[in-house]
Amino acid sequence: MSAQAPLGPRPARADRPRAAALRVLRALTETAGPATIAGLTTSLGGHPNTIRIQLDHLVEAGFAQVAPLPPQGRGRPSQAYVATLDGEQAAGQEDGRDDQSALIEAVAEHLATDAEPRAAAIAVGRNWGRRVAAGISPDDGLAGVLARQGFAPELTPKGLRLRTCPLLDAARRHPDVVCAIHQGLIDATSPEPVVLKPFSEPGACLAAFATPRAV
Repeated sequence: MSAQAPLGPRPARADRPRAAALRVLRALTETAGPATIAGLTTSLGGHPNTIRIQLDHLVEAGFAQVAPLPPQGRGRPSQAYVATLDGEQAAGQEDGRDDQSALIEAVAEHLATDAEPRAAAIAVGRNWGRRVAAGISPDDGLAGVLARQGFAPELTPKGLRLRTCPLLDAARRHPDVVCAIHQGLIDATSPEPVVLKPFSEPGACLAAFATPRAV
């Protein structure tokens, strides 16, 4: 029996794949199920060897992994590829997001000294969310917003499982402040009430829907 993952998300990786590999990674995460080199070449264009080189880079860096396909006839089974959790986070996160982490963490450290840190943090998060919302498509939804900020959300009937956190160290030191900033971000970008439950699930925080839904 495997050990249960600890409560809460894992840290979001700060490094990113090189540009050409990131393009392949994003195509990989948009594919339903494991993707083959032939399939990725069809969707992205170019030469299969070029796609293979980028996939090798992604696997070596831990952003993707090999997923052998069931054998069909004689010969070795064909190989396919799937994104790892780190790959899902990197593919969904907006470009340049890493540059903001140090600033947001500094703001969180400052808010921890406020007379009412949680209220101040939620207000900061809502202001942040309004600015984020101004630059995204309505089709992105809350999951898209959180993916762009580095949370690698996973949709479940209960809500969105936030499997990585770009400010995990600061959130563990000042959970009332950092998690409140994230609640404010959710408040400003969600069309319905969603309550952030920090460190509430094995391997994730939960952004809980008011009413469970079918997915």
